[in-house]
Amino acid sequence: MTRLVGKPEAAWLIAAVIAAGILAATVFLPLWRMELVAPQYPEGLVMYAYGDRFEGDSGSYYDDIREINGLNHYIGMKPIEPVTEMDLFIPGVIATLAAGIAVSFIVWKRRWLRAVTIAGFWSLPVFFIADLQYWLYNYGHTMDPHAALNTGDFTPRVIGSTKVWNFHSENGFELGFYLMVLAALTITLLPPAIRWAQVRLGQRGRAEPPLGRAAGARQPTAGRTA
Repeated sequence: MTRLVGKPEAAWLIAAVIAAGILAATVFLPLWRMELVAPQYPEGLVMYAYGDRFEGDSGSYYDDIREINGLNHYIGMKPIEPVTEMDLFIPGVIATLAAGIAVSFIVWKRRWLRAVTIAGFWSLPVFFIADLQYWLYNYGHTMDPHAALNTGDFTPRVIGSTKVWNFHSENGFELGFYLMVLAALTITLLPPAIRWAQVRLGQRGRAEPPLGRAAGARQPTAGRTA
């Protein structure tokens, strides 16, 4: 019978624990930020996209999300609301980090399962970008033609500036997104780096004789010299 579990490999287990800790932090941090500047709001309105919710700037005088939705209504854009994918973010993060650690103890098809786990870590930031771009496109191409200001269809950028008439937005990724990428890099690159270091240390240990043996080898020489 094929053995299912066994002793974990130190290199993978260390990397998996570190990557899991980094990934867990993304649940509490924003992944993306949009700052909208309009004539009514010269200081700007800010919206943060977390994995499971939207939030405005806590230090703002305004209720930023409500004000942004008011501007969206003015130009015929749908209100910003949580989408179905957001309900899957936290379960997806938990499943990914749990899989990274669990695979450490699984012997059956270990390489294949580790490859799938690495792909799972990378799928989080890649899916976030793709899903975000889809919704930005969807919001910009389902405009109400009877709105007070008809701007026509447009697609806000995931990163960078978007200007439509006298509305201007600056968008970009936040710390949570970069930590997702860092977690994926950790689970991908740290295990082979640790294995390489282990091999190098093992070779150095075999090349250097024990101290006692080296001292004993020098003693007869000293006697003959005397």
